[in-house]
Amino acid sequence: MTKNPYEVLGVPQSASDDEVKKAYRDLSRKYHPDANVNNPLADLAEEKFKEVQEAYDMIMKQRAQGGGSYSYGGGSSAGGGNSQDVEMQAVINFINSRHYQEAINLLNRMPNRTSMWYYASAVANASIGNNIVAMEHAQQAVNMEPGNMQYAQLLNQLTWTSRRYQGNPYGGYGMGSSCGTGNMCCDLWLADTLCECMGGDLCSCM
Repeated sequence: MTKNPYEVLGVPQSASDDEVKKAYRDLSRKYHPDANVNNPLADLAEEKFKEVQEAYDMIMKQRAQGGGSYSYGGGSSAGGGNSQDVEMQAVINFINSRHYQEAINLLNRMPNRTSMWYYASAVANASIGNNIVAMEHAQQAVNMEPGNMQYAQLLNQLTWTSRRYQGNPYGGYGMGSSCGTGNMCCDLWLADTLCECMGGDLCSCM
């Protein structure tokens, strides 16, 4: 990106990780498309939202790599990329911060549905109890990329959870009893699996 990512988030380069994350969350809420539906400047807000995602991604990647300074200008940085990449990173950030519905809303606006799209959608939907959709999308991700072990692990976990609750007199779906917000361990596993697929590690013990 051509702008200083710290200026985009409105924080100094000396800001702590917590300060960077707080600025990112505040700006994401402010410019999120869902918060600007009736705003005549909705298109501008959406561009700003994407800019905030990219700036946050650049800063966190740079810090994870041990510091150093950014170069701003024509060159593409590690945090850059096309619109789909920026939006997917925003989806990951929403899931890791447990804003699952926001992740789903953003996914639904993305036109290019890759195997990663179906995988992320499966994780987000499973996390709020939309188990049927989660299963379908996990299966689609595996079908599109059968050699991906992360996708296969997610599908196996969702299949196991579904079978476990099939004998439940209240039904396996729609009660939040499956792999969603009612199961903290499963929530963490889902988010960690997604984070690892994107090259990170949310929970090192998993």
